[in-house]
Amino acid sequence: MNVINHIADFASLGGVQSYLYGLNNKFPKEYRLYNVSNKILDIYNNKSNLVDYKKLFSFRFLLSKNKQIFIVHNLILSKKWLFIYYLLKIKGCKIIYHEHGTAWYDPKKNKKKYIKRISKVNKIIVNSKATCKLLQDFYDITKSIKILRSPIFIYEELFKEKTNEIFEFKNKKQKNLKIGFIGRLSPHKNPNFLIEVALILKEKYKKNIELNFVGSGPLKKELEVICKKKNLNAIFLGRILNRREVISEWDFCIIPSIREPLGLVPGEMALFNTLTFSSKVDGLKEMYPDECNLLLIDMIKNNEVNNPNIQYLPQLHKFDKNFYPDIDQCAKKIIKLNKDKNLYKTLLEKHKTFIKTKFDISLHSHELKSFAFDI
Repeated sequence: MNVINHIADFASLGGVQSYLYGLNNKFPKEYRLYNVSNKILDIYNNKSNLVDYKKLFSFRFLLSKNKQIFIVHNLILSKKWLFIYYLLKIKGCKIIYHEHGTAWYDPKKNKKKYIKRISKVNKIIVNSKATCKLLQDFYDITKSIKILRSPIFIYEELFKEKTNEIFEFKNKKQKNLKIGFIGRLSPHKNPNFLIEVALILKEKYKKNIELNFVGSGPLKKELEVICKKKNLNAIFLGRILNRREVISEWDFCIIPSIREPLGLVPGEMALFNTLTFSSKVDGLKEMYPDECNLLLIDMIKNNEVNNPNIQYLPQLHKFDKNFYPDIDQCAKKIIKLNKDKNLYKTLLEKHKTFIKTKFDISLHSHELKSFAFDI
């Protein structure tokens, strides 16, 4: 059986790692994972489902057979790229680069290096139409690009006891309005947005709000200080292995990123039966069917800031910078859907159906193998 090798950094937390972990667990004989770090996060190697991660820079790899296919994920600007590239080329391997988001950050600074490195790979995969447009329009890449969106795989499915629990809709009737964030607590993920929304809901709409932050990152202490100062009820849960127990209590999740090439969380939350608002930016819109446009937050220009991120604005059909999700609009939508439980459930079911149909991991695996082996 032909095997596709994947190279990534499993010492980091993110959608890339979750995607590869799911792919390997679903099809263990068809995909081999190589880790470029000495460390592996426990969340991607839990006791219930151990993965045999290989070390790329090892004597074992040097002795392995030549002319294999390797897909390298998001490492093109890393210090290890040249070692990875030349090691694979010496062994006669085919190299496919999978762009998940590196190209979006500070592209003016990194453009020259990025173009030079990506020109030498055999094929390119991107995970959204937005990223494909970025590579073609901004980086002027003319090489063939395959759009292959990452599948939605719930890793809790591997070790949960009740097989249907995740798909049972629950009408939540708690006193507090629980709103959650899941992801890295870093500037481009924009977790501060939840605090601003909570303040509007608390002060203008007189709602009791509880914020839940799942994840870690450089903004954690800053967020804790702000919540305490603003007298907001906020719980910081860090990284958790079983998200289902926490998320099942949320009324809404918000993904307020200022850049997000695709973003797996909205799809995962739909399968967890939690309605999710997302910024209408980059590839996030591609995670929702047209019937769920109500869940997308419009982006508003803020000329007072200057961040290095480039953004694709679907409503404007162009690239720009310094757009942020509309806080007031999001608060109004929360109030609307909190009152209308039937609309909440309708949107949730439409989103779930869309995710199950368009982001199926078996379909993704078939398309990935067809593309990779056609070299």
